[in-house]
Amino acid sequence: MFKKIVLGLGVLLTTGAAGAQDIEHLRAEFSVLLNGDKTRGVNTLNIDRNKDQYHVHFSLAHWLLDVDQKASFRWKDCTAVPETFSYKTKYLGTRHEERLVFDNKTQMVLYQGKEGDTLMSTKDGAFDSVSFFFEARCDLMAGKTSFTYPVVRDDEIKDVTFNVVGKEVIKTGVGSFDSLIVERDRGGSKRQTRFWVAPELDYQLVQISHRENSKLSVTVTLDKLDYTLVGAPIKLAEQTAAN
Repeated sequence: MFKKIVLGLGVLLTTGAAGAQDIEHLRAEFSVLLNGDKTRGVNTLNIDRNKDQYHVHFSLAHWLLDVDQKASFRWKDCTAVPETFSYKTKYLGTRHEERLVFDNKTQMVLYQGKEGDTLMSTKDGAFDSVSFFFEARCDLMAGKTSFTYPVVRDDEIKDVTFNVVGKEVIKTGVGSFDSLIVERDRGGSKRQTRFWVAPELDYQLVQISHRENSKLSVTVTLDKLDYTLVGAPIKLAEQTAAN
């Protein structure tokens, strides 16, 4: 379950739709609530742009869970072309590691995991668990309220659908923001995953929550943020939550 939460954290933060500027660099930290209690440790998200390529690094470290997630992909006109993706986690002594390598010339993706390697065709499209969020942000900025993407999860390519289900003001470490609530469509399952995206912050992620069942839930909220748009000065200086 924690793996799925963290993969979702990988990012509704980033580039822009038509008429909006791309992100040049981004540094963010998030606080974590586990079953309503604040946990020790820090979530960090770093995004770096080099011409048409993005590098994304997400790290989570606290007493319960360690995660390291990286993705690289090409980006142009709100279209992501994934290149590599890696994911490592340690949860209560259990380790998990996987890697994706995309070959856009042959339209194939290599999945490397605990059970071995799997080669899959990407002719009908495929994203890793980070790059598709960049396109989702563009769709939100274009006013769409429902969107579906083919995403490589484990050793399969599965369609993942999200819907805008409302609005809410979210209090973060850098202020309160009117936010769109974006929920993953789980086909009637009681499990729930939601993202809160702030138009005022260039449609960036300010909160994410996942409820597995009545006994297990996680909420991650923006605590610090510093980012620049392409060709623009710093948009929002790093701040810390008030004591």
